[in-house]
Amino acid sequence: MSDRVVELVSALVEIPTHETEEKAQRLIASWLEACGFRCELSPIEPGRPNLVARRGSGGPFLCSHIDVHPPHGHDAPSSCRTEDGHLVGRGVLDAKGQIAALVAACEAVRDAPALVAITCDEERRGLGSEHLALPDGPWSHDGGVVLEPTSFRVCTAQSGHIDVAVRATATPGHAYAPEGSGSPIAAVLAAVDALETCTFLGARHPLLPPPRLHLGRIDGGEHLWRRPAHATAEIALGLVPGVGLDAARAEVASRLDDLAVRWAGRNTTFTYEIVDASAAIEVPADLPIVARLGPALGVTVEPSGMPSWTDAGNLLLRHGLPCVVFGAGDLITAHSDRESVRIADLTRLAGVLTQLLEGYG
Repeated sequence: MSDRVVELVSALVEIPTHETEEKAQRLIASWLEACGFRCELSPIEPGRPNLVARRGSGGPFLCSHIDVHPPHGHDAPSSCRTEDGHLVGRGVLDAKGQIAALVAACEAVRDAPALVAITCDEERRGLGSEHLALPDGPWSHDGGVVLEPTSFRVCTAQSGHIDVAVRATATPGHAYAPEGSGSPIAAVLAAVDALETCTFLGARHPLLPPPRLHLGRIDGGEHLWRRPAHATAEIALGLVPGVGLDAARAEVASRLDDLAVRWAGRNTTFTYEIVDASAAIEVPADLPIVARLGPALGVTVEPSGMPSWTDAGNLLLRHGLPCVVFGAGDLITAHSDRESVRIADLTRLAGVLTQLLEGYG
């Protein structure tokens, strides 16, 4: 099975999917149709379809996403290569490797029912899972599996987030001219300081790391000896289950509204936008799918937490479908310039999913 998993991953990595997923979705559909699935592609945007594949009646609900993070500085991102027992390439971990293990399991067990959903646009706006059309079935009771890199931890809790874009502008001038306005860069840094004191960042959950502020992007200024004309930043704030999303959004808005007033007094225009937000989620640890994963893993399942957003958020909050997040590999190399996963881990995942499917045969 190891060779087949590598073959499947390699074929998927060769198709870039950070902007459009249709070619890769059609390839996955051809593999699943060959082992008895009825497949339907549903466009969410031009060139960006979801894939829903069904075999038989009932069975587990298994989901992952085919889009990947942009290449950034990844060396040969669309080439899957082997290095010291690892696969390297954009998507080998997040999440084309997970999909390859799933397809290999479906090929190995051809008489077991299952519902498979492969979403588009997970990495950007989550539109795939938001608009996913699911047939009726037992999954709302049993729970499903969202395949993501969790190092084989079964995650019943998932962090939420609030993403904020801030911008400040002022009249530029000589760096050491008499102070006529504030610095847009200073205003943006003040926003980071203000948001770091949000009370919801002090909330704790036993299955998740403490929530934190992540400053993902910052830009400003034109020259060292010029008072800057503008500055921008993109900031993400984490949430844990038990923190209300509306209350957290209101706290963010309150702190940034105060900054806008303060910096207006220094002839600096400060604006912001909450560009995305999702509540943290938690599903019951006694979902039937959790009990089924235990024997397949060969261990007693101890519920864990996923520190990043996944499609499990939309599946629960928009579709009422509780899912655990589970899969092979370490999240740390996802989105990096050297995304990688151990071949042995993907092979193990294929084996776990094979045993899971066999339980429904």
